[in-house]
Amino acid sequence: MEIIKKSLVRHMEKLCQEIGPRATGSAGNKAAVEYAAETFKTLGYDVWLQEFPCMDWQNDGAELIVDGRAVEVDAAEYAMPCEVSGELVCVQSIQELKTADLTDKICVLYGELCKEPIMPKSMIFWNPEEHQAIIRELEQKQPLAVITVSFLEDVPVPIIQDGDFNVPCGTVKGKCLSLLLNKKNATLRLRTERRPAVGANVIATLGTGKKLAYSAHIDTKPTTPGALDDGAGVAVLLTLAEQLAQTKLENQLEFVLFNGEDYYSMPGEMTFMNQSLSQPTEYDFAFNVDGAGMQNSTISYSLYECNEQLDAHLEGFSVDYPTVEKVDPWPMGDHMLFAGAGIPAVAIASTQMHLLMEAVMHTPKDSLSIVDFQRLEEAVLFLTELTHSLKQ
Repeated sequence: MEIIKKSLVRHMEKLCQEIGPRATGSAGNKAAVEYAAETFKTLGYDVWLQEFPCMDWQNDGAELIVDGRAVEVDAAEYAMPCEVSGELVCVQSIQELKTADLTDKICVLYGELCKEPIMPKSMIFWNPEEHQAIIRELEQKQPLAVITVSFLEDVPVPIIQDGDFNVPCGTVKGKCLSLLLNKKNATLRLRTERRPAVGANVIATLGTGKKLAYSAHIDTKPTTPGALDDGAGVAVLLTLAEQLAQTKLENQLEFVLFNGEDYYSMPGEMTFMNQSLSQPTEYDFAFNVDGAGMQNSTISYSLYECNEQLDAHLEGFSVDYPTVEKVDPWPMGDHMLFAGAGIPAVAIASTQMHLLMEAVMHTPKDSLSIVDFQRLEEAVLFLTELTHSLKQ
């Protein structure tokens, strides 16, 4: 037990303190990939880095001047750089957007156009026509820049986060709307840069037979150490790999550290889906760990594409783990890649996941200070014993 905890702490400190933010394509991301790959190799696994093109997005700040007054603004993630000046045109509906003249103007989106984040153009899993229409109008009209107004008063929730959107884009807090409405002219400066880069999934295998897949994502948003999202998942998998390295099983073990779950186009997931999931019959089962180890919470598991026999097996097995609870399925996360291919899958998270998503995820608050290492230790033990039980 103590060995497991020490391993978890070592991996988490390396990922979340020494390396820190691990945005896909960044130097921190590359360091994390190299660390995980070397850890698997040391344990005797065959390791493959599944590479894909991406961007290393740099952000050195933003500035917005409206009728001579400074207004707080952030560059939208993945936004192009700009230094533009022009008339402000504020629109709050798709009808207003369609009729607006945006030539040589700065477009302010608010109201129903900013009620939720707009899906990136390349997102194939869920991309409503309503979202596509907004982006289509903006790209056709080509304003000098776009400023989106957050649906939260005090948080600049980014409405557009898309490295394929080629109009410079900033975002402001909801309370700043009054500073933009009925104003005439503005200057927007975005000191950003899109640098071509290469990212990689880490895939480690051991043994032969049909695959048991274990996944987590190694990337983060640019400004967070990503302890629960998803350094904890990576640490659990690296520790689990150590526990299973000397075990003889009927299955091949496949550990997949996805790289891109928090990147706009999920390039690691798309690459894995296209290259590695072409034959789903190679897999018996898949586990995904994301958001596990939250303080004041228990470990949760949810099932996808599992038949009644597997469901009953997991229900019976988890009885011996009072801090592991079954929850309703949630269609978000990398487990859906496997489930979408018809592979039985289990998502391991925290029962209070909704609190994590609302207040902590993607922020600097997602640090080691909110991690419960005892819960992570229980997750490793649960997965270790569950792996042994599947073929009994």
